Amino acid sequence: NEAFMSSERMVRLISDFLNVSRLQTGKFTLDRHPTDLAKAVREEIEALQPNAEGRKLKFKVTAPKTTPLVKVDEGKIRQVVMNFADNALYYSPEVSTIYVDLKKEGDDLVFKVKDSGIGVPDGEKTKLFQKFFRAENARRQRPDGTGIGLFLAKKVIDAHKGHVIFESKEKKGSTFGFRLSITESNKNA
Repeated sequence: NEAFMSSERMVRLISDFLNVSRLQTGKFTLDRHPTDLAKAVREEIEALQPNAEGRKLKFKVTAPKTTPLVKVDEGKIRQVVMNFADNALYYSPEVSTIYVDLKKEGDDLVFKVKDSGIGVPDGEKTKLFQKFFRAENARRQRPDGTGIGLFLAKKVIDAHKGHVIFESKEKKGSTFGFRLSITESNKNA
């Protein structure tokens, strides 16, 4: 199981670096298809369950059975969901709960991952979505991180004309997520 999880992590890391390369060469594109975000979120969180259990953490998912279909690049949106949830796993204390929430608010779909982990120091928040940047406390907690996950997440959500959600208090936890307009995503596909 650990070997499988490590190989999955390696595949995601390679994909992240390929997307960074595509961004730099202007070849970053979206392959939009009608997608049920509720299904995608549940599947990505299920894939992380063994990792969560190994760290004595649990996910509490609140989401409707289905959501209105949105035309998005499902693979890239799944990478964003996985990145936010995976970061919550790494930076949360053992025996804690990570809250995953997906809901429809007006004409938007809003996704959030909330943890009670290390949080982001105030002085480093403005740099957090820059390529290769990692907060000092994150480098101490997880020395092997690359600093491209949040950079790519923001680029993906921006490309979908969405908005990244970010709130954090050092030593109290963080919330990462995104807001996508159902109408806008279906109109711009």
